[in-house]
Amino acid sequence: MKTLYFNQQRNWTLEEMYTACEVSKKAVNIVHGMKALLTTQELRQQFMARVPIYPTPMQVNDLLHQFRCEQLDSNPMSDDDFKDLFLLNPLKALTQYFKEQVSPVCVKRMQEWGVTTDKLIEQRSRNKYVHIIRALDKASL
Repeated sequence: MKTLYFNQQRNWTLEEMYTACEVSKKAVNIVHGMKALLTTQELRQQFMARVPIYPTPMQVNDLLHQFRCEQLDSNPMSDDDFKDLFLLNPLKALTQYFKEQVSPVCVKRMQEWGVTTDKLIEQRSRNKYVHIIRALDKASL
């Protein structure tokens, strides 16, 4: 049986995507991942074109992980842009640099643990797919 996928030509809102992907509001990792990654209509369309009709939560989560890695490969934020944006809006800079939802607690931890943007950049240079929590942890050592 052939797998059916959603229409990629449709203009998707995040709310419509949650419904189509059968994502519960309680599935915060998936909700936050979609918010952080799927910031443009083009990205939402590309994502939905790869979501099968009636997906399982695991399929959506796996696709988000794969999509994040692809975005880090094809559309990374430069280190200089990260540093510049961090001065203006640390939360937005971290979210865009790591391509994942970042909470204000991470910014507070950076300050408390003495983690600089240079230390985070070093962690990303070692592993471009590293998540913010892991990068903070390793940078604080």
